Amino acid sequence: MGHINSIEINRFRGIKQLEITDFSNINLIVGDNNSGKTTFLEAIQFLFAKTQIGSIKKIINQRSVLSPDRNSFFVSFIKLFDIDQSADQLEFDIYAESSNGTLRFQLSGQEKNISGDEALQLSALSPREKLQYKRSSAFLPETAKVFIGRIASQTNKKIAEQNIRCTSMDTGLPGVAMKKEVQYIPSFGHMRYDLLQNIVDNPEYKKLTIDILRQFDSEIADICYTKADDGTYLETIITQNGSSMPFSVYGDGIKKILYILNKMFASSDSILLIDEIETGLHKKYYDTLFPVVFALANKLNVQLFIATHSNEVIDAILKYGDYENETEKKDPIKVITLKKIKSPDSNAINVVARNVTGKYVYDNKKVFEFEVRL
Repeated sequence: MGHINSIEINRFRGIKQLEITDFSNINLIVGDNNSGKTTFLEAIQFLFAKTQIGSIKKIINQRSVLSPDRNSFFVSFIKLFDIDQSADQLEFDIYAESSNGTLRFQLSGQEKNISGDEALQLSALSPREKLQYKRSSAFLPETAKVFIGRIASQTNKKIAEQNIRCTSMDTGLPGVAMKKEVQYIPSFGHMRYDLLQNIVDNPEYKKLTIDILRQFDSEIADICYTKADDGTYLETIITQNGSSMPFSVYGDGIKKILYILNKMFASSDSILLIDEIETGLHKKYYDTLFPVVFALANKLNVQLFIATHSNEVIDAILKYGDYENETEKKDPIKVITLKKIKSPDSNAINVVARNVTGKYVYDNKKVFEFEVRL
């Protein structure tokens, strides 16, 4: 599995055209609120998406991890495209070069108004579900929408294409698992995710995880699943005195740390995307956690893309570069600042990027109080 060297994004959400080259092992994605950081992470995921609309749904649903709205899929799907595009010709294109070759994802098609009855017939509902819908719904909408298009993906020289269709009445499309070349951590994912699934069955990972957790809570002796009285299994921490404590009694910090470690193990020899890494973590943990995460990423050959708008996070990550000690080694950190700007000849808005080394940011923050996020 390869790491990404460069990426080009065209007409995706708020990005009209964006090209970034020369990524490193640790890539810090920074910027103001609504500058396109999450959109950038989504674009990387699309490079590894399958040519099925369910794969797209899985990416869309990440934005509403705490309260997914099944009824908003079609609207959210259409919003993947640049808002200035005409409904009769929608398309976006994401292209990248990786250490394993070319990656590309293209989605194109048309959005049309149709009758509610026609939308029901074209929907992904089964014949039984369509009949049940007619019987149970108070009304069938007079008008609805349909998107008819095509997905094309490329991995090195292998190209796959698939025709797709969805309507504004489709809410039950299954989410399709992403390819294992990329893992994603949404900002609040630690509140819903199984935090032990990639850890407890691997003795090496489990021991390493416990050693790391004890740096934050010395009373932790073990992590495991325990069976509750109702037959369900609970994610549990065993303390030094033998007490069993379900994760629910611990704060977000321990859960977020476990979540990051879990996904790190799943990302071996591939890519891990972390959105708003600071969510759930007190800043006092940064100097302890980040060096562990980066050392583990280096050991497991994981390329990191970390989005944040926290100055404290930026400073803590830059410490890992050890820039006070001059060396000739390659800088392990790149800092990519995203910013929305208006076109000088129109009111159109695009996202642009500044891509500099961690050392450049460290030196200029220190001497010139450089604001890297703007």
